[in-house]
Amino acid sequence: MSRRGPWVGRRGRRAGLGAALVLSLLVAACRRGGEEVKPETTQPPVGPTEQATVSLLFPGPDGKLHAESRELAVPLGADARVAAVVAALLAGPKTEGLVAPLPAGVTVGDAFVDADGIAYLDLAAKDQPVPPPAGSDLELLRVYSLVDTVIANEPRARSVVLLWNGVQRPTFSGHVDTAAPLLEDRTWIK
Repeated sequence: MSRRGPWVGRRGRRAGLGAALVLSLLVAACRRGGEEVKPETTQPPVGPTEQATVSLLFPGPDGKLHAESRELAVPLGADARVAAVVAALLAGPKTEGLVAPLPAGVTVGDAFVDADGIAYLDLAAKDQPVPPPAGSDLELLRVYSLVDTVIANEPRARSVVLLWNGVQRPTFSGHVDTAAPLLEDRTWIK
C-alpha cells in the first residue's frame, strides 16, 4: 500500500465508509451549537496539558512558509492537540511580515486523528460556505501551512484531510487537490 493509504485510486468502499463516518461525526459536532470561538480568543485547552514548544508555519512575503516557535499549553490527546496548534496558527504570527494562513473569522470546527494517522481538520467559517478565493500560489501556502504544521506538531499524524464547514472539498479553493489525505511537503518551507 502506498503512503496515501486506502485513498489512492477509486478510494474503496472501506475508505468511503470510514470517511463518511468521520464526516458525519464532524458535521454533528459542528451543529451542536455553542459560541463561536475567534482565533484571537481561543479557549484554553480542556483536560491535562503540557507546556510544549510548537512550530507554526506562516506564509511570508517571499512566497515561502516561515517557522515561528511558540510555547503553548497543549492537550495531551492527539485530537485536542491538533485543534490547539491550528488555533494558534489561525490566530496569526508574532513576527512582522508574516501573515495568518486564513483570514480572521476562520476557526477550528473540529479535529480528529484516526488509528491510521490521518488527521481530519475541519475549518469553520460561519458566513463563508467555501474557503476564501486565492491564486494557486497563495492556496498552496495556505494548505501546506496547515498540513505541515499539523504533521510537525502531532507525532501520530502522517497525513491531513482538510474539511471546510464539515465538508471535504475536491480542491481547497480551486487549485490544490484536497480529495485525498495530504502528505507533508516541505518544499514551501524556507
